[in-house]
Amino acid sequence: MKKTSFSDSMVFIKGMFMGIADIVPGVSGGTIAIITGIYEELLKTLDGIDLKIFSDFKKHGIKNVWITYNLSFLFRVVSGIFLSIMIFSQFILLIIKNHPIALWSLFFGLILASIVFLLRETDNLNFKNSKFIIPAQLYLLLLGIFVAIYVQTIKPNEGDINFIYLFFCGMISITAMLLPGISGAYILVLLGAYETMLTTFKEVLKFNTDYFINFFSFVFGALVSVKLFSKFLSWSYKNHKNNTLYGLIGFMIGSLPSLWPWKKNLEKTDSFFENLYIPNNYFNNSEFNQGLIFFSIGFLIVLCLEFYSKKNAIKK
Repeated sequence: MKKTSFSDSMVFIKGMFMGIADIVPGVSGGTIAIITGIYEELLKTLDGIDLKIFSDFKKHGIKNVWITYNLSFLFRVVSGIFLSIMIFSQFILLIIKNHPIALWSLFFGLILASIVFLLRETDNLNFKNSKFIIPAQLYLLLLGIFVAIYVQTIKPNEGDINFIYLFFCGMISITAMLLPGISGAYILVLLGAYETMLTTFKEVLKFNTDYFINFFSFVFGALVSVKLFSKFLSWSYKNHKNNTLYGLIGFMIGSLPSLWPWKKNLEKTDSFFENLYIPNNYFNNSEFNQGLIFFSIGFLIVLCLEFYSKKNAIKK
């Protein structure tokens, strides 16, 4: 029982880390799910939930449904995500504003180490037996890189925002959150709804009813999208795991420029790559040293998580 309790609390903590990642524009909660080893189970659980759950509830009761549909796992992940967003949204924004190099370096290290970890999980590219000149996995890798970089170059929307628009924002951003390398928060920035949703979450926490319609419109859109998209990803993961991993790795590689610690202008959206730079004098430069330290911490976190996952797998 103690082991289960510890495992359940770890799932909740992993959900919280996903929530923190989803707040940061440029970082994906899906990436954190892969790093922490819950991505595949999350997809399977979301895919397994359908309208049949209501008839099962009437026939067998909540206890049976809770176990059959793995709702304990899902509840802990989702509650961890929402709690993080509610508690840390303002705090994370302050860190982005006051300590951007440290934060971006940390996540850059996390993502880069995750790419190395995932590449070790894939099969080697087979050029001899490929039906095409280049293996399909390489096409998917390049496609993922291209899409992730292209998304980062789109200029944000500055139109009016209403509850119908937020419904579609919920659909689009939650889809992005399930894809490692595509930041749901960054998608909200592009849609012009990032600050609106942060304010909405903050006001809902204060039980300000004026913001309830925005909140529920966004959540409903997210629920509709997560069911549809998780089914596709779950099928892809089950039947074409190697190809899917290469595509996901491509998304993660493509996200690296947006996480580059040293940017000339944090608000700049045009001339994307020209906005990035490397500090002069390297080890004699405090900006470079700060970035290197937090990059190393991010990299080590993934190594520790990988070690922890392997240790648990051996015990099982």
